[in-house]
Amino acid sequence: MTVHEYPARRRRGWWLRNPRYLAFQLREAGGVVCALYGLILLNMLIQLRDGESAYAAFLNLLRTPPVLYLNVVLFALVLWHALTWFMLIGKAQPIQFTRQPLPWKVVFGINVLLWIGVSGAVVYLIFGGM
Repeated sequence: MTVHEYPARRRRGWWLRNPRYLAFQLREAGGVVCALYGLILLNMLIQLRDGESAYAAFLNLLRTPPVLYLNVVLFALVLWHALTWFMLIGKAQPIQFTRQPLPWKVVFGINVLLWIGVSGAVVYLIFGGM
């Protein structure tokens, strides 16, 4: 039996120096942020159920500057998560209609257009539709 040396340990924060690993970590953090947004919306529904005054107090809390700044950061992370996920789809699972799979940039563009279309339809139905 031969003795193998244990591989060298990496320094703390090694992934901060590699842009690909940093992008991956930010995308994964964006998934956690999506869950946090879900909890905020769930809390909003609970406050709405509890009455007009509870809902108004919750909305006033959401309008405070620290919460607004937090929401800007959270929204940026959610946007990063969604866009990098759409980029990943065309690379991880190529879509093939012809002999050659579609380039990942085409798949990314289709996904973003569908995202915008579905979001626009939801906004229309909520605020101005039927």
